Amino acid sequence: MNRNQLAVIHIAKKQVGMSEEEYRDLLSSVSVTSSKKLNSKTFTIVMNQFEQLGFKTKSKTRAKRKVSNMPDKKQPLMKKLEAIILDMGKSWRYVDAIAKRRFDVEAAQWLEVPELRKLVQMMTIYQKRQQKKEMEITAK
Repeated sequence: MNRNQLAVIHIAKKQVGMSEEEYRDLLSSVSVTSSKKLNSKTFTIVMNQFEQLGFKTKSKTRAKRKVSNMPDKKQPLMKKLEAIILDMGKSWRYVDAIAKRRFDVEAAQWLEVPELRKLVQMMTIYQKRQQKKEMEITAK
């Protein structure tokens, strides 16, 4: 769990008007006592419950980058990057920092298609590695 995900959970709790007791019951339904102990699977389950109760997300990440304004060759790669960072709870700033470090470019959107492909591969590998770690933690 990262800080962004924890914040979303608490925003959702407030938005649906859930009492502390109801919130604790929700967490116990996925076998945790604290939101910090959620993994990606249980986080998704909890967020689905909040959405059923009326929580509406307002994703700031999507609003910051207009993927549809990209050249046709870059659009699928940028959409893939966007999906990865949303799934992982990361931001475009995180991806841009990697682009800066690895390719010496200020923003991922300015990468050429081959470099963008490499960045997507890097993020995919990192995502799978994180998911594997979370699976190992929950298996214990």
